[in-house]
Amino acid sequence: MTIQGKLTVYFEQPFYRGLFEQVVGDTYRVAKVTFGTQVPTANELLCLIQQRWGSLHWVAAQESTLSEAPLTMNPKRRSRQARKEVQDSRKGRASTLLKLEHKHNLQLKKQRRKRLKDQHAREVRLKKQTKRLEKHRGH
Repeated sequence: MTIQGKLTVYFEQPFYRGLFEQVVGDTYRVAKVTFGTQVPTANELLCLIQQRWGSLHWVAAQESTLSEAPLTMNPKRRSRQARKEVQDSRKGRASTLLKLEHKHNLQLKKQRRKRLKDQHAREVRLKKQTKRLEKHRGH
């Protein structure tokens, strides 16, 4: 079983964001982190990986279709490949997964909001009924 990980840091107005991608066997996972308005330093990235790695919110997809890259590769080829991946990173599979997760979270939020609204309406109706019954007591 192979484990591959990749961190892409990019600027998305007005914040710097990090996109963690991880392939474990045939499972592909993505996590997104917001750093702030300043460029994250190497120490900040290292602290993030060491301290907050377990608490990252990972979005998973099954059946990885990524091609296996050879472990020994020419450094120039590696830099060209990294430059190309940085340009294409937000257009790929990770952004699709994050968008799907965002839509799912919006649906859950909408359901929760509707449930709370119905519960509040029920409480208000019950309160009005009890108040009305209290007014007519003893007549």
